[in-house]
Amino acid sequence: MKTVSLEEKLEKENNMGRFDAYSEPVDTEEQAEVVAPSDVPASLQEGSVTQTALSKVEAETYDTLYANAETSSEKFKGKQVSTMTLDELVTFSKPSGEYGKWVKPRLGKNTIARKKGLTSTPMGKYQIVGTTLRSLIKQMNLSGDTVFNKETQDKMFLFLAKDAISRGKTESDKIANLRAVWEGFKNISNADIKKMITEIG
Repeated sequence: MKTVSLEEKLEKENNMGRFDAYSEPVDTEEQAEVVAPSDVPASLQEGSVTQTALSKVEAETYDTLYANAETSSEKFKGKQVSTMTLDELVTFSKPSGEYGKWVKPRLGKNTIARKKGLTSTPMGKYQIVGTTLRSLIKQMNLSGDTVFNKETQDKMFLFLAKDAISRGKTESDKIANLRAVWEGFKNISNADIKKMITEIG
């Protein structure tokens, strides 16, 4: 089996935008088995049209809060929603809670919630709000002690996306449905959303 040196490995990782340090050579064949693209749905693969679009208009990490409050706000700095349970997040995302109250006056003037005098409580990579979270818990039959980690968030994204697509009779309907779920998709071209639909399957 071929192994690569530490220097080669670090150079490869840096080229991928990652900066993890390794203390010993890595078996490239074993690593390939772990990260094989075929094991990951197309829409979840790094560099896919879907993930690129989400990073651009929704969020880049699985801990993202509104306006990146998890890094920029004193009140929520260091908050890691990806380590919290669904029960904890149901409470955290209540409109009457600290987060909901903090977000409300900061909403963009053109957002649907702002226009209706409401708040919004987006959480995680796919910016799932409290009302959607509570609905998903029921629809996906999830336990309250389920952790809102990468695996859970990815599953929720696919569930929401496939549902939106399946409800559309025409391509235009499917695009509109996706934009109704993720408001940021209004800033993504129809051409790219069509590619996303293909990736999501």
